[in-house]
Amino acid sequence: MTNTLWCLSFSSIILFSISLNGQDLLDQKLIFPEGISLEYGIGSFAVTDEYISKEKYSGSLPYYSIAWANQHSDYVYHLRLDFRNSSDIKNYNVTTDIYQFTLNQGFSYTLPKFTIFNKDAYLYLGPSTELFFYYNKQNIAVDGFDYAQSFAALISAGVSSRLFYKLWDDFNIEGSLDFSVLSLGLRVVDSEEEDVSPVKILTLFSGTNLVLRLGPRYHLLDNLSIKAAYLLHLTRISSWEPLLSASDNVVFTLTYGF
Repeated sequence: MTNTLWCLSFSSIILFSISLNGQDLLDQKLIFPEGISLEYGIGSFAVTDEYISKEKYSGSLPYYSIAWANQHSDYVYHLRLDFRNSSDIKNYNVTTDIYQFTLNQGFSYTLPKFTIFNKDAYLYLGPSTELFFYYNKQNIAVDGFDYAQSFAALISAGVSSRLFYKLWDDFNIEGSLDFSVLSLGLRVVDSEEEDVSPVKILTLFSGTNLVLRLGPRYHLLDNLSIKAAYLLHLTRISSWEPLLSASDNVVFTLTYGF
């Protein structure tokens, strides 16, 4: 009789643990906004591109993005395409056209659930690959291509992280951080004055592209949600004539899950 009670008690503990783990997995699957997302944002942009000028150019740079996220048994695959363009970037009376393009894909793996102020939080972490392209065209009259146009590109391997803080059933606070760690960098160079290769291997300290997002998401329906977030985009390349750009955006997102 005693052995029977012990076996029943042990079985109950195992079943209860499986139930809790299953619930955690269910919560994690429900909290990650899979599906297709459309984003639009507006905010300030500033750049110092020393291939063209040591002066800072600044202005407004709109943000457009489309993203896809799909959950698998033990990871989430996500793909994002960003595009930015503006002719309203200037230094005093000199204007310049800015084009930025980013294609990022990543695989996020969930870490054990934890709590913050007695609320559940979920952290996803994984590797990512990225293609980033930057083009700067000054609106001035010069002879030839040099000194009026600048471009840079990064083909990178990096880190992708996602944080979900569950306040209520339909309302979460979400944060994400993506940054490049090792990149193949391409940069326009002055071939007449410098014997420098336009292609180099860059590390986190010599060339990086970083995007930080933070904001609330509200689920209107089971498969439809909206989000408003602050977005910081920072690009730094120092192996050639230094390039440093930063933008602050307020971004609105609509996500539909299939």
